[in-house]
Order: sequence, then C-alpha cells, then structure tokens
Amino acid sequence: MFAAFVVELNLYAAALAAPFVFDDFTLPFQQGSPNLLTWLSGVRPFLMLTYWLNDAISGKSPLGYHLFNLIIHAVNTGLIFLVLCRLLAISGGMSVRAVRAASFVGAAVFLVHPLQTESVSYVAGRSESLAALFILLAYVVFLYRRHEVISWMETAAVLVLFAFGVSTKENAVSLAGLLVLTDVFWPHAFSTRGLRNNWKLYAALAAGAMVAAWNVFRMLATAYSAGFSISGVTWYQYGFTQARAFFTYVRLAVIPFGQSIDHDFPVSHTIFEYGAVFYLAALAGIVALCYIWRKRYPLACFGFLLTLILLAPTSSIVPILDPLVERRMYLPLLGLILIGCEIVKHVRMQRSTGYAVCAVMLVSLYVLCYQRNLLWAEPYKLWAEAAMASTGKGRPYANLADQLVEERRCGLAIPYLQHAEQALPNDYFVQLAWGRTLECVGQRDEALRRLLRAAQLRQTSEVYRLIGLLYAEMGRPAEAGEALRTAVALDPQSQRARDALALWKHWMDRQAATVKKSGMIYVAAPHGRPAYAAMQPVRQAQ
Repeated sequence: MFAAFVVELNLYAAALAAPFVFDDFTLPFQQGSPNLLTWLSGVRPFLMLTYWLNDAISGKSPLGYHLFNLIIHAVNTGLIFLVLCRLLAISGGMSVRAVRAASFVGAAVFLVHPLQTESVSYVAGRSESLAALFILLAYVVFLYRRHEVISWMETAAVLVLFAFGVSTKENAVSLAGLLVLTDVFWPHAFSTRGLRNNWKLYAALAAGAMVAAWNVFRMLATAYSAGFSISGVTWYQYGFTQARAFFTYVRLAVIPFGQSIDHDFPVSHTIFEYGAVFYLAALAGIVALCYIWRKRYPLACFGFLLTLILLAPTSSIVPILDPLVERRMYLPLLGLILIGCEIVKHVRMQRSTGYAVCAVMLVSLYVLCYQRNLLWAEPYKLWAEAAMASTGKGRPYANLADQLVEERRCGLAIPYLQHAEQALPNDYFVQLAWGRTLECVGQRDEALRRLLRAAQLRQTSEVYRLIGLLYAEMGRPAEAGEALRTAVALDPQSQRARDALALWKHWMDRQAATVKKSGMIYVAAPHGRPAYAAMQPVRQAQ
C-alpha cells in the first residue's frame, strides 16, 4: 500500500493542488456550517464525517482533501491485490507464482488506470472510492474467512462494514449481490452449497439490505438528480440507455480515450433509438454465454457478472440525471480485470514476452492517467474539453463559464460560447453562461438580456438569483428583490438563493450601507463562492 501511495504521489502530483470544481461547491465545507450534526443529518453521514475532518484539519485548502483521496485509493489498491489473489487461487489452473504476478499486474492496472481519476482527483468523487473501500474490506473478510462456513464474528464484521459503506454512498448495497454471486460461483459454478452454508450471513444481510433500500428510496423521493420523478426519462427508457452505457464503460476501460467530466450521452426514449435493442440483445447473449461457459471460463464469466452487479445501483432502471459518469466504473473495473486474467490464462507466450506486454500496458495507462491529471490541475481545460465534445448538451459551457469567471479570465469563455451559439442556439445553459460571462466583462445590459432569455427557456432558482444580483449591480433594487423572491419561491431549499435574498433585505433596511471596497457589498455567488456585486445606494424616501 505504501508503494502504491508513492506511485500515486507522482501520478497525481499535478492535481494535488487543483482547485475545487463542479459538485465540490455543493458540499457542506463550502457552506461554512461549523455544526457537525448538520453535516451528519443527510443520507451519507460517514462520507460527510470525512469532509468535516478535512475541514477541521486543512480548512478550505484543496490539498488536504486530495491527499485524503489518494490515501483511500492506495488502500483500495492493496485490497484489490488481496481480492485478486484469492479469486485467482480458487479458480484453479495457476501456480502460486502466477497468481501473485497476475494479482500484482491487476492491482497496478486498478491503481494507474485513467478512468479512476474522477474518483481520486475530484473531491466529490470520494463518495465512490470511500464506498468501494468498505465494500472491499467486507469482501476480504468474506473471502479470507477461516472456514467454509462463515462464523458469527465474521458475519458481524461484514455487516458493520456494509453499514459504513451504505452510509457513505447508496450503491454499496451491491455488496449483497457480490457476496451471493461469489457463493453461487465458487467452489462449484451455480451451486447453492455456499448459500446454504452461509445462511446466517444472508439472513442478517437481508434485514440490513431492507433498511438500506428504505433509505435509498427515501433519498430518491426528494433528490432532484435521481429517482423515478426525473422529467424526460422513464425507468424503461433509462434501462435502454444503460444497455448502451455499459458498452461505453467497457470501451473506456479497454481504450481510455474520449474521457469527459460531463459526457453528452443521449437517452434512448424507445428501444430502437440509438440502437438500444442491439445492446440489450448483446447483454442478454453474453449473460447466457456466462451460464454456458461458467466452467470453461469461470474467471471471465464471474468478472462480467460482477461488473453488472456493481454497476446495477446506478446503471439499471432507476433514472439518474446523468446517464454516463466515469466514476461509476471505479470498483466495477475489478470485474474487467478478472476478464483480462482469464484471457492471460489461455494465451500461450514466453514469460519475457508476457512481462514486456504488461510493462507496455502499464506504462501506457500511467502516461494517460498523468495527462488526465494535468487537465484536473486546470479545471477550465476539463470543461473546455467536455464543451467542445458536446453536440446536444449545454451544461459543460455553463460550467466552463463559471470556472473562468471564478478565475477572473472571463474573456476566454467567449470563443467557446460563440461556438455553442451555433450548435445550441436555444439552450438554457448556454444563455446562462453568456449572462455570467458578459456580466464579468462589464456588459451588464447584454448580460441581463441573456439571463432573461435563459429564464424564458427554463424557470430555475439559479437563473432568477443571478438576475436579482445583476439588477442589484445595475442599481435597480425593486427588480432585484422581485427576482430574488422568485428564486427562493422556486427552490425554498436553495441556501444561495436564501442568502442572496437575506442580504438584499439587509441592504434595503440599511439602504445606503456599503462596505469599504468601492461601494460593494458581499453576496453569495454561484456554487457558494464569494463575489462582490456593486449595489448602488438608494435615496431615502422623502
């Protein structure tokens, strides 16, 4: 693990001091709440506890958060090595030396694969790697139990780790499927012997899984980014889309080119749109082959089914706002590594040739991962890459504009927005990005026109909050108050909208009160970042 951490320090060095980006600004440490109970009151209390510890130790400096993510990834790499050693050993057909060599290479692939960067370089991606940590710990306890029949002590350890995993991220419920698959597959494929031997674990796990499922459904009932209430996509349309997404994940794992922080992956509204029917047929066919070839190619069949199970919580039929996100492949990459191990078992080559092939593969992955981290070191380049690759999605342009406004390099966004204007002339996010950028370069009237256009396309709390702040800068307090009240009405839970309205009310109460910085008062900017908006003094009523 220490060696893995040393390799990581070099591999991820460029991103260690990278600024916060995207969903990082929605996390509690950006909201300035000192109350630990507030942090722990959500559905992911253990994850929030780690952020609270980071905040207590390093404050708002990103370095501490990134180092914590590196430590998690290094520990996970060591656990992947242990898991591979055990699974390769029980699969048979390999010497002890071959098992260790293959496990080492597999763990190295897990460590340096560029697909992992979103779970390591991205502070908000910690939810994925930390949940994987508890899944892997529980799985190691299960695989390395002293007897074929699991003891009560080992059962308790698995259940405790399962609870920590679910309290980190809901997709840790996949551990239950992973354990069942393992007992069904080993030592005899599709036998119920393991399930019967470990009945005590599954009886206790069933109760825990029901509690976890209740919490997940409670979260889905109120979440804006996941659940059956998401507009524009049904459960079966999401299922059609995920059949395509699965093969995209596999392609990104095998040929890691075309990565993006915000993939433009369209939804299949019918079974024929974008060829979803063919992907569904391919999935069904491969599952059938796994049953037929379960004894001939056990590692490959087990690895494929393992990948499906680990992806199931986010890539099945429960709609999520973003159909394809790279960090979801963090732990499922293990299944593809097992498929690779099966292929190596059946390929005959000289040992020196095998070592050379592995060396070339690992060096190539290392270089691609290092280059990916260079982008994470300059987030606007990540967004520029995503924006230029997008043909039907305007959100990358809005985030690109936000990032450049944050860095006070607003003018750099204009060429990208001009390109977006041609491809997406009536997109809400593009108009929002224009508004933010033009306000930053001082073109307030044109910025207001763009923001009002965005509000026509989609009435959101965010756009009305920005309109209100812009009205305030332009010395139009009545319009500012109306827009900010609309922002709060559209989303009463938005802390940014409530803060902006509270500051406007405070300013109106004091009327001409300003701070020392050139007639400016503090307001909440997008994603909770600080900014100053000029608000002209209002004459007292006569």
